[in-house]
Amino acid sequence: MYPPSAILDEDRHGHPDDTLMIQRCTRCRKLLAPLIVTCSSCARGDSLEWLPSSGAGSIVSWRVVDRSLTAMDNVRPLTIAIVELDEGPWVYTSIEGEVPPQRDRVRVQFQPRPMEDRFPVFAVSAESRNTEEQRMPADLIGARME
Repeated sequence: MYPPSAILDEDRHGHPDDTLMIQRCTRCRKLLAPLIVTCSSCARGDSLEWLPSSGAGSIVSWRVVDRSLTAMDNVRPLTIAIVELDEGPWVYTSIEGEVPPQRDRVRVQFQPRPMEDRFPVFAVSAESRNTEEQRMPADLIGARME
């Protein structure tokens, strides 16, 4: 779901591993989700750069599904969600903890996965939107998605 650390290392520019990185098209300045390979505005794939996001957003939609890791495991509920980041892009993820109300504020956390590098999950946040906008990286202020 999320690019491995090895791919992001040279683009991270000193940001810690728990920073959710998003992309920006250098041609049209549109902000994009991490897994996008071509700009949805100008259709260029060769002009994307990585930027740190605030890691905060709001739940757009969610659903609880039952899952088990193997055939021998007990079935456990998993809350899958679409989160709109404060910067604008939507990310598909899971929510840790209790099932949240829609549009509730969330913040990213990274969980290690046995066969993968890491996976961003979100947890409900009590912080207000104004506080999150104050924390938004300076190079993203004014560059929100349209």
